Amino acid sequence: MERYSKILLPTLYLGVIAVMVMSVILVLSGIKSFISEKPNYQWTLDNVFDEATLPVAKESSENIIRPYVVSDVKVYKYFYDFESEDEKKQMESLIVYGDTYMQNTGVDYSGNEDFDVVSVLDGQVVSIKDNEVYGKVITVKHNDNLLSVYSNVKDVLVSVGYNVSQGEIIATSDKSKLDNSVNSMLHFEVYYKDEAIDPEQLYTLSVSEFE
Repeated sequence: MERYSKILLPTLYLGVIAVMVMSVILVLSGIKSFISEKPNYQWTLDNVFDEATLPVAKESSENIIRPYVVSDVKVYKYFYDFESEDEKKQMESLIVYGDTYMQNTGVDYSGNEDFDVVSVLDGQVVSIKDNEVYGKVITVKHNDNLLSVYSNVKDVLVSVGYNVSQGEIIATSDKSKLDNSVNSMLHFEVYYKDEAIDPEQLYTLSVSEFE
């Protein structure tokens, strides 16, 4: 009996192994046949990343935005318009510094508290200077013809040569040296082909109109 067991057990093991090998061969043959019969079959990930799929990208706005984001900022002094027939508005647009009267070449925005100052468009910081009247002055170049200037600011977050994005915080408004009654102020100017233009007329326009 023991002699038959020594012969029977190895035979059974070999039989089981043979069955497993045949099963694997049959499965592989079936897969190969399925693929060959479905040459245009696409897997799920192929459909996700095929050539027709468009990547999602953040679009940058070309419209000029205001140089602040908080809602309680107001216009303190408007741009001085030489062609205006409103003499009262022209008088209110004059800047008084000591015994000197100056036409406002920008717009003064005031707030009850210091507020963040943001870039109105994408651009590059080309200068940061100190001014006797307006303190820190940041100039950003948007294209060959268009510049924006942010004066009377503090806590400057950019440096010369920095590429700034539209809406990015570049500084904070500061106390005005011209009028102690103003808690915090930003003096904002825009120059097109070296000529000052009224910022309040720009906020619905596109940068492409100033190329």
